[in-house]
Amino acid sequence: MKIIHVHHHYWPVVGGLENVVKALAEGMAKLGHEVHVVTSTYGAGSRPREEVINGVHIHRVKSIRLGYPDLTYPLEVPRGILRNTDVVHGHSQNSLFTVKMIEEAKKLGVKIVMHFMAVDSLKDHPNALIRLLGPKYSNAMLRRALGMADVRLARSLRDKALIEDRFGVSVEYVPDGVPRWFVERDYAGDVFKSKYGIDGDYVLYVGRLHPLKGVDVLIRAMSLVINKTDLRLVIAGPGERRPYMELARRIGVDKHVLFLGFISEEDKVGAIDGSIGVILPSISDYVEVYPMIITETWARSKPIIATMVGGVPYRVKHMINGLLVLPKDPVTLAEAIITLAQNKELGRRLGAEGRKSVLTWDEIVDKLLSIYSGG
Repeated sequence: MKIIHVHHHYWPVVGGLENVVKALAEGMAKLGHEVHVVTSTYGAGSRPREEVINGVHIHRVKSIRLGYPDLTYPLEVPRGILRNTDVVHGHSQNSLFTVKMIEEAKKLGVKIVMHFMAVDSLKDHPNALIRLLGPKYSNAMLRRALGMADVRLARSLRDKALIEDRFGVSVEYVPDGVPRWFVERDYAGDVFKSKYGIDGDYVLYVGRLHPLKGVDVLIRAMSLVINKTDLRLVIAGPGERRPYMELARRIGVDKHVLFLGFISEEDKVGAIDGSIGVILPSISDYVEVYPMIITETWARSKPIIATMVGGVPYRVKHMINGLLVLPKDPVTLAEAIITLAQNKELGRRLGAEGRKSVLTWDEIVDKLLSIYSGG
């Protein structure tokens, strides 16, 4: 089968959706399919416009960008690649690049599979201009992509429900997976603790240091946590640490908060393993369509504490496979952390229940190939 994946970014750009497309493309190529990725030149640096990596044929086309990655517009259309293809799989209807490419593929009579995500997710964005104009753009792109898609997929149950309720069309739920090794790797918590000099219990945050991720709320919650339990907070991920370090110092929790910066995937496994639980304190629907850290936490049979934003409440069920708290509320977040610290058996039960829903990329690839062929 000849398969084309389309998104405005691909490796060496690293990110949530970029990693998804790479996992799918390489997984399908490994099974012997002819797999291509059509993407923009943005983020590729000096890499060639055409190359093959891990069996995937990459085609980078000249594009322009109007400020935001989603507003990337292709200046070229590789019709020779799009023509005579079994399926073109577009990722994210919010990407102008993706929608333009599937539009061209549709004209050529190619079967279009579209993965929808982040529906109605800009209404609570902190930027007033984006709150005003973003929903108009996203709704227009949603309708445009829905009209061209032969098969409609959603990464989150939230997006599936919103599209089906509003437009009366069928949408299949195909979530993201994790690498098989992520699930099967031996316990690595002790190695991680030794490497970073961590003693005792801790909760973990893994992700970008970004205002919408609620890291400041989590740090404020720690000022309440340390009054009830001897617990540390480990923060791992890229971004500007200084404002958060200053906040921790100002409210007197700096000795209880450890900033690691970016860590490898192997260290991430160890960080999750060694923790009593992982915290997802985000404050906006926009940043949590299908948080991979939830899947990764469950893959290691650990509990998650998460705010009720975006697609989170569709996956995390309070006191069944995790703990849900209100966004922007350090008090309820602190209470949930203290609950986990004082009830380790609850954490084990929540993590074990979450593990039941985890799928590997191999399983997701098999499911998509069946969908492509009409199965």
